[in-house]
Amino acid sequence: MERILEEFFELVKTDCISKDERKIADWVKPKLLELGCTVEEDDAGSHFGGNTGNIFAVLEGTLPGSVLFNAHMDRDANGFGIQPRIEDGKVVSDGTTVLAADDLAGVVAILDGLRRIKASGKPHCRIEVVFSVSEEKELSGSRYFDMSKLQSKIGYCIDSPGRIGRIVAGAPSGAQLKIEVFGKAAHSGNGPEKGIDALKYAAKMVANLPTGRLDSESTANYAIFHAGGSATNVICDYACVLGETRSRNHEKLLQYIEKFEQYCQQVVEGTGAVVKTEADITYKAFNVTEDQPCIQLMKKVYDKMGLTMLVETGMGGMDANRFNEHGIQCVGLASGYFNNHSNGEHIYVEDLIRAGEMVEQIVLCYAD
Repeated sequence: MERILEEFFELVKTDCISKDERKIADWVKPKLLELGCTVEEDDAGSHFGGNTGNIFAVLEGTLPGSVLFNAHMDRDANGFGIQPRIEDGKVVSDGTTVLAADDLAGVVAILDGLRRIKASGKPHCRIEVVFSVSEEKELSGSRYFDMSKLQSKIGYCIDSPGRIGRIVAGAPSGAQLKIEVFGKAAHSGNGPEKGIDALKYAAKMVANLPTGRLDSESTANYAIFHAGGSATNVICDYACVLGETRSRNHEKLLQYIEKFEQYCQQVVEGTGAVVKTEADITYKAFNVTEDQPCIQLMKKVYDKMGLTMLVETGMGGMDANRFNEHGIQCVGLASGYFNNHSNGEHIYVEDLIRAGEMVEQIVLCYAD
């Protein structure tokens, strides 16, 4: 079995979740040190209740320039007790869990690529690696990474579904939305008119706010509803709704948030209820065009590997959003996985093995 495949099996069978990536980080750091990298871990987790920081590693080179590689160490919540196996040329789980190819495939691909570069003995530029934490939770880890440490002007986030050769060149802005409605408790039989039903007004807000696919670039969703009623004979005095919105057009995101805030206030106007809304913009949209150096380099890489390049945009945020926001041109690269965040997640064995080769060729083509 190829070493990259062995490491993938080992990592996916290591239990992990967002905010608890400790075992994965402790496995990764010695591997990076063995390759001759300098390695440090930041305190990102402490900002959001996690026990692990982002891992930043550098393999110095003798050629000018620098290239960044990124993958995240956490996985979807249904990722405990993963039992991987090979079936029809794919790695799959036993069907009761995710596979965690999102994004441990990216982690092992980067390690394999570094190993290939070292074994080749060829001169190369500075290689920077960021293994982030809690990416699945609104890109929380990279939010607290010190971008000033990076020298790279281009980067690759190996964290996208699809066959190898696919590039995600654009991703949306995302915002977490929160509605809190404060009403007044009263006995529902003896004096309902004395109460103010928070649940009713919160329900009206959710029922009438635009959701689903808003347009070709934008979506919105409300998925969590909490009510503070203590019994059926008490008018509910508190309700909370959590949701999100995203758009590949940042201005459209801001417009939705403005309408969201205005409508929620409108619903409670004159009712005696009070509403508090929050909109936390967690990451900002990016779009890298095909004529940019980041993608032009990948065209050379895929030509050399005999692969067809497919450039698309996506609707999921990734750490590439953060790097682009800080002036580092970065795109997402597919490593062969599909159906991430579901029990049907799988990855093509051939693609996983070639993902390590892809990392190697990025560095070598950059040198050329």
